[in-house]
Amino acid sequence: MGWLSVLTYPVSFIFGFAFQLLSYLLSLLLFLASPVIYLGHVVLYLALLPLRILVKLEAFIYFMTGAVLIGATVGMILHFSGTTISQFLRIEYSEESQRPRVKRELVEPAPPNPPFDYLEAQTEDRKFLPYSTILEEEENSHESD
Repeated sequence: MGWLSVLTYPVSFIFGFAFQLLSYLLSLLLFLASPVIYLGHVVLYLALLPLRILVKLEAFIYFMTGAVLIGATVGMILHFSGTTISQFLRIEYSEESQRPRVKRELVEPAPPNPPFDYLEAQTEDRKFLPYSTILEEEENSHESD
Protein backbone atom coordinates (compact mmCIF):
# COMPACT_ATOMS: atom_id res chain seq x y z
CA MET A 1 0.00 0.00 0.00
CA GLY A 2 2.85 2.30 0.49
CA TRP A 3 3.82 2.49 -3.08
CA LEU A 4 0.26 3.08 -4.18
CA SER A 5 -0.24 6.08 -1.88
CA VAL A 6 3.11 7.47 -2.96
CA LEU A 7 2.05 7.33 -6.62
CA THR A 8 -1.50 8.69 -6.14
CA TYR A 9 -0.34 11.91 -4.48
CA PRO A 10 1.71 13.25 -7.45
CA VAL A 11 -0.89 12.02 -9.98
CA SER A 12 -3.75 13.72 -8.10
CA PHE A 13 -1.60 16.86 -7.81
CA ILE A 14 -0.99 16.87 -11.60
CA PHE A 15 -4.66 16.23 -12.40
CA GLY A 16 -5.76 18.89 -9.91
CA PHE A 17 -3.37 21.43 -11.43
CA ALA A 18 -4.51 20.56 -15.00
CA PHE A 19 -8.16 20.77 -13.94
CA GLN A 20 -7.60 24.18 -12.31
CA LEU A 21 -5.76 25.41 -15.41
CA LEU A 22 -8.56 24.19 -17.70
CA SER A 23 -11.13 25.85 -15.42
CA TYR A 24 -9.36 29.23 -15.71
CA LEU A 25 -9.02 28.77 -19.47
CA LEU A 26 -12.68 27.89 -19.81
CA SER A 27 -13.79 30.90 -17.74
CA LEU A 28 -11.59 33.15 -19.94
CA LEU A 29 -13.16 31.65 -23.09
CA LEU A 30 -16.68 32.14 -21.67
CA PHE A 31 -15.84 35.76 -20.83
CA LEU A 32 -14.60 36.36 -24.39
CA ALA A 33 -17.59 34.56 -25.92
CA SER A 34 -20.22 36.27 -23.74
CA PRO A 35 -21.18 38.90 -26.37
CA VAL A 36 -21.68 36.16 -28.96
CA ILE A 37 -23.76 34.15 -26.48
CA TYR A 38 -25.86 37.23 -25.65
CA LEU A 39 -26.46 37.97 -29.35
CA GLY A 40 -27.41 34.32 -29.86
CA HIS A 41 -30.00 34.61 -27.08
CA VAL A 42 -31.44 37.76 -28.70
CA VAL A 43 -31.58 36.13 -32.13
CA LEU A 44 -33.23 33.02 -30.66
CA TYR A 45 -35.76 35.20 -28.79
CA LEU A 46 -36.64 37.09 -31.97
CA ALA A 47 -36.80 33.88 -34.03
CA LEU A 48 -39.25 32.30 -31.59
CA LEU A 49 -41.40 35.43 -31.22
CA PRO A 50 -43.90 34.36 -33.93
CA LEU A 51 -44.38 31.06 -32.14
CA ARG A 52 -45.04 32.89 -28.87
CA ILE A 53 -47.66 35.00 -30.63
CA LEU A 54 -49.27 31.85 -32.05
CA VAL A 55 -49.38 30.31 -28.59
CA LYS A 56 -51.21 33.39 -27.27
CA LEU A 57 -53.68 33.24 -30.20
CA GLU A 58 -54.19 29.50 -29.91
CA ALA A 59 -57.91 29.65 -29.05
CA PHE A 60 -58.62 32.10 -31.87
CA ILE A 61 -56.75 29.89 -34.34
CA TYR A 62 -58.76 26.85 -33.23
CA PHE A 63 -62.00 28.81 -33.62
CA MET A 64 -61.12 30.10 -37.09
CA THR A 65 -59.95 26.66 -38.24
CA GLY A 66 -63.23 25.13 -37.08
CA ALA A 67 -65.24 27.89 -38.78
CA VAL A 68 -63.37 27.43 -42.06
CA LEU A 69 -63.78 23.65 -42.00
CA ILE A 70 -67.48 23.86 -41.16
CA GLY A 71 -68.07 26.55 -43.80
CA ALA A 72 -66.25 24.58 -46.49
CA THR A 73 -68.12 21.39 -45.58
CA VAL A 74 -71.53 23.08 -45.59
CA GLY A 75 -70.70 24.85 -48.86
CA MET A 76 -69.71 21.62 -50.58
CA ILE A 77 -72.82 19.86 -49.26
CA LEU A 78 -75.04 22.68 -50.57
CA HIS A 79 -73.25 22.69 -53.93
CA PHE A 80 -73.56 18.95 -54.46
CA SER A 81 -77.14 18.79 -53.18
CA GLY A 82 -78.12 21.71 -55.45
CA THR A 83 -76.47 20.03 -58.42
CA THR A 84 -78.23 16.75 -57.63
CA ILE A 85 -81.63 18.43 -57.24
CA SER A 86 -81.20 20.39 -60.49
CA GLN A 87 -80.29 17.17 -62.33
CA PHE A 88 -83.25 15.36 -60.75
CA LEU A 89 -85.64 18.16 -61.80
CA ARG A 90 -83.89 18.46 -65.18
CA ILE A 91 -83.08 22.11 -64.71
CA GLU A 92 -80.15 22.99 -66.91
CA TYR A 93 -78.38 26.17 -67.78
CA SER A 94 -79.32 27.35 -71.24
CA GLU A 95 -76.49 28.18 -73.58
CA GLU A 96 -78.80 30.28 -75.75
CA SER A 97 -78.43 33.98 -75.37
CA GLN A 98 -81.29 35.84 -73.80
CA ARG A 99 -83.76 37.85 -75.85
CA PRO A 100 -81.80 40.29 -78.00
CA ARG A 101 -82.06 43.84 -76.85
CA VAL A 102 -83.82 46.23 -79.17
CA LYS A 103 -82.12 49.51 -79.79
CA ARG A 104 -84.61 52.31 -79.51
CA GLU A 105 -84.14 55.21 -81.85
CA LEU A 106 -85.58 58.65 -81.36
CA VAL A 107 -88.56 59.46 -83.53
CA GLU A 108 -87.32 62.98 -84.14
CA PRO A 109 -83.62 63.33 -83.70
CA ALA A 110 -82.74 66.41 -81.69
CA PRO A 111 -80.82 69.07 -83.59
CA PRO A 112 -77.20 69.38 -82.58
CA ASN A 113 -76.49 72.21 -80.19
CA PRO A 114 -75.05 75.22 -81.99
CA PRO A 115 -71.83 76.68 -80.62
CA PHE A 116 -72.26 79.32 -77.96
CA ASP A 117 -72.20 82.86 -79.30
CA TYR A 118 -71.53 85.53 -76.68
CA LEU A 119 -72.94 88.44 -78.72
CA GLU A 120 -76.15 86.58 -79.48
CA ALA A 121 -76.61 85.74 -75.80
CA GLN A 122 -76.08 89.40 -74.92
CA THR A 123 -78.83 90.55 -77.30
CA GLU A 124 -81.19 87.91 -75.89
CA ASP A 125 -80.51 89.23 -72.37
CA ARG A 126 -81.48 92.75 -73.44
CA LYS A 127 -84.90 91.54 -74.44
CA PHE A 128 -85.70 90.54 -70.88
CA LEU A 129 -83.71 93.07 -68.87
CA PRO A 130 -84.12 96.85 -68.86
CA TYR A 131 -81.54 98.62 -70.96
CA SER A 132 -80.57 101.23 -68.39
CA THR A 133 -78.43 100.69 -65.33
CA ILE A 134 -79.42 101.62 -61.79
CA LEU A 135 -77.49 104.88 -61.93
CA GLU A 136 -79.22 105.88 -65.15
CA GLU A 137 -82.56 105.07 -63.59
CA GLU A 138 -81.81 107.36 -60.63
CA GLU A 139 -80.79 110.17 -62.98
CA ASN A 140 -83.93 109.70 -65.00
CA SER A 141 -86.09 109.76 -61.88
CA HIS A 142 -84.58 113.14 -60.77
CA GLU A 143 -85.04 114.65 -64.21
CA SER A 144 -88.70 113.75 -64.29
CA ASP A 145 -89.34 115.57 -60.98
